[in-house]
Amino acid sequence: MNKVEKYNSYIQYYILRYLGVAIFLLLWEVFPKFGVLDSQFVPPLSKVLEQVYNLWFHNGLFIHIMVSLWRVLIGLSIAIVISVPLSFLLGGWFTGIADIFDPLFRILSQVNSFSLMPIFILFFGIGEGAKLAVVTWVCIWPLLYNTISGVRRVDPILIKTALSMKINNLDMARKVLLPGAKPSIFLGLRLGVEMSFFMLIAAEMIGATAGVGWLFHNSAMNNQIPRMYAAGICVVILGIILNRFLIYIQNKVFFWKESTHIFSFAKWKNVVTKFKKAEIVTIVLSLIVIIGVGTYQVKLAQYSDSGGNFHMDINKDTKNMEEHMNMDKDDKDMEKHMDMNKNNEDMEEHMHMDGK
Repeated sequence: MNKVEKYNSYIQYYILRYLGVAIFLLLWEVFPKFGVLDSQFVPPLSKVLEQVYNLWFHNGLFIHIMVSLWRVLIGLSIAIVISVPLSFLLGGWFTGIADIFDPLFRILSQVNSFSLMPIFILFFGIGEGAKLAVVTWVCIWPLLYNTISGVRRVDPILIKTALSMKINNLDMARKVLLPGAKPSIFLGLRLGVEMSFFMLIAAEMIGATAGVGWLFHNSAMNNQIPRMYAAGICVVILGIILNRFLIYIQNKVFFWKESTHIFSFAKWKNVVTKFKKAEIVTIVLSLIVIIGVGTYQVKLAQYSDSGGNFHMDINKDTKNMEEHMNMDKDDKDMEKHMDMNKNNEDMEEHMHMDGK
């Protein structure tokens, strides 16, 4: 196959694969402009993209994205700390206990975390604790099940060899079970991140002052329809980027396996190598930026909320004082009015006595 035929095959592949997306975007632009759809409720795509531009350069879309990613990262970290050690214990040493609790774990894993939001608010308040609890709940179960499965699939010969060398439990987990279960752990990590992000968007609609979900909800409540669609597009794009980033990490960690291209639309052959030092530095710096910006914005939002409550209390006290002063004034007016009525009655009685 010569180069021309090769390029033609690529073009045909891309056209067939993404023709439906192109038609959808074209109809989104044309239908509202020609009145097929009400532009008040479905604005044209160009207007939505204009709102995306305004949000990014003028309304702090970057900050909202950082806050949402911070919540996902912190919730995922909590889930890893809880589920991975527990999975090693249940899958490696206490397999009987794992079989006993398996029905309970399966029931709990089917519970929608957003339906537990009132319970999380009851225990952690309406602030960040409840949102992190939602993310943690979503991430725990894929990590738990996949890690237990990965630990149980470790080659028994490796375990017997390690036991024959009288290796302790910590080294068994670190040198034998962890490398063998690493692909399953990463699979659970990918599932947890993808599910937690979209569940977080719903959780941010309650009691939040920043985040992509809050931006979507705030736009809808204020009837800013183009901005609402723009926030929705940002949610979709951010979800795709997260998924592709995790595939990139997976390919780098398991570079000896057949890789998945980080761009699903790409047809060319993908050559994967280990992490380079520059890539590791870039990832670490990105995580530092997410944690730093997210923490600062969350603390700032909490400070603003406490200040707002303080001002509300002041206004409430001022209003109560004014009402009390008005009541005192009314009491004085009433007493004055009663004194005047009494004086009039005394005067009439005196005049009546003079007439007699």
